[in-house]
Amino acid sequence: MDRSSVEKLIRSSRDRSRSLHNLSSCTRSPILRLQADEINHRNEKFLDQIGGAASEVDRSVLLPSRSRYSLLITDAEGIVIESYAPEGMEAEFQRNGLVRGSVWDERVAGTNGISMSMQTGRVLTVLGDEHFYTCFHGFSCSSAPLMDAENNLIGTITLVGSVRRRQEEHALCEQVIRRASRQFQTRLFRTFHSDKLTGRALSQDPVSRRLFETLVACDDAGVVVSYLPLWRDSARPSAHQDLVGRHVSDLKDLNITLRGPVAVPPRRRVMHSDLPRIPDRIEKETTLGRLIKEGGRLPILAERARKLVAHRVPVLICGAPGVGTEGFAKALLEEQGLISPVGVTLDAARNGAEADLSEALTSVGFLSDYPVDNVVPTLILRNIESLSAEAQLVLERFLDVDPSMSGMKARPPAVLFTAGRAWSELERDDSIPRSLLYLLGQAVVELPPVAQRECDAVLDNVIAESFTDPIEIADSARDVLMGYPWPGNRREMHAVLREALICGNGRRINVTDLPARLLPSRQDAAKERPRASLKDALDSTNWNVSKAARLLGKSRATVNRWIASEGLQRPEQR
Repeated sequence: MDRSSVEKLIRSSRDRSRSLHNLSSCTRSPILRLQADEINHRNEKFLDQIGGAASEVDRSVLLPSRSRYSLLITDAEGIVIESYAPEGMEAEFQRNGLVRGSVWDERVAGTNGISMSMQTGRVLTVLGDEHFYTCFHGFSCSSAPLMDAENNLIGTITLVGSVRRRQEEHALCEQVIRRASRQFQTRLFRTFHSDKLTGRALSQDPVSRRLFETLVACDDAGVVVSYLPLWRDSARPSAHQDLVGRHVSDLKDLNITLRGPVAVPPRRRVMHSDLPRIPDRIEKETTLGRLIKEGGRLPILAERARKLVAHRVPVLICGAPGVGTEGFAKALLEEQGLISPVGVTLDAARNGAEADLSEALTSVGFLSDYPVDNVVPTLILRNIESLSAEAQLVLERFLDVDPSMSGMKARPPAVLFTAGRAWSELERDDSIPRSLLYLLGQAVVELPPVAQRECDAVLDNVIAESFTDPIEIADSARDVLMGYPWPGNRREMHAVLREALICGNGRRINVTDLPARLLPSRQDAAKERPRASLKDALDSTNWNVSKAARLLGKSRATVNRWIASEGLQRPEQR
């Protein structure tokens, strides 16, 4: 709510407190408190309504350590059933009634954040002298309503702090409790509809740019049986109205993110008779077109892989570490126009990947059966050799389907896996069960190392992909780069170029800028002192003779003699 609307409501509440409730603002201890038995009874009733402890309103989540805010949770009648006071300030908050059992109904407590939030069903803050009672003028109270799965008020959550805090802190309190309130109601909605597929439906007003979010629940056929708007004012965006009875695939104006229950998500049995559409040839200016210029069997591998992706066959792209498996996977999707907002890229080596993978596979499966705007769902799963045991089971269930059933999907997904190891190594290792390994390896594309490619083309591609500013490479430096075997492949090449730019002048890479491991041994290098090496060292150091001497491993006097003997001059003196 805007502040003027809040102030208008507060004035109305203060008027009622005086004229209707006959309260006196000078009362020193106005808050009533219930007996312990009554508080316990109300607390048990509240926990029954929400299905046990709620992590969304947990003190450790909402309050940072050493916070100076008090947290209050009330039931639907404004009775505090849980309170947390800052350490060392318990007595002050207790003296002002900010404790379990206190009654914050407007008829008793006058104008306050809890009663205002219950009356309006909105998140708002009551500051200082906006409270009816004078004894509360030192406090700022930000309150949010807690609603159940059917939008019924079941309580409030409040953060209480000093009114002398900055305005930004008051706004932050509102933001924290608003988010907690929405997450709280989302969990209750999903619990209430635990036997159904639930999700979020989002839209944005094109003029005000305001986001609207609605929770939806679908039956086994994918038809919406219940929905719950998560905004509190009177706005009625048309895309969010009358959703019950409509199929999720028909909600064209909403961006839908679904998550499944324990049950298998519903499937629409539609025969997919469209023939795969494969571009006639790989365009040279696409990412895939630039990659195949690197040679080393890449043109043949790319042709095979693009046909497999077009037929929606899961493809495993593997090879030695650093060969660019993820970049190759993205290039395949890009070449066939499959890059979209519903595409998912996950890293199996990341902590918590099991939960993300489970949710991603559910979403991919559902969007395959119920496509939105003819968008093909895609999944790139990186580092499959790092899959945990739990994630392996989830992925095996997803992949282990009757091949004849794949054509029943309305929009089959494009699924790509990458591994930082050769296929032969994956087969020898027992970390991936055989039952899953050959599901992952239904089609295997093994990328060659950089040593088997056209190194010049690889170098140009790595520069184009990784560096925005143009880079000049001296001929002598390029010769060194071309002669190096690159055991770390494209990843090592990128690291070497980055190091050379940082250690050089940032524009041109000379031999003296390259790491020592790329260069010939010191004994071999001492046999010759070509003019180019001296020029490279001077160029890299912007003609700082002392620095150039250190790069060449010579004294400053020796370098000065070389400069004189070669007839070199500073660029500005030419």
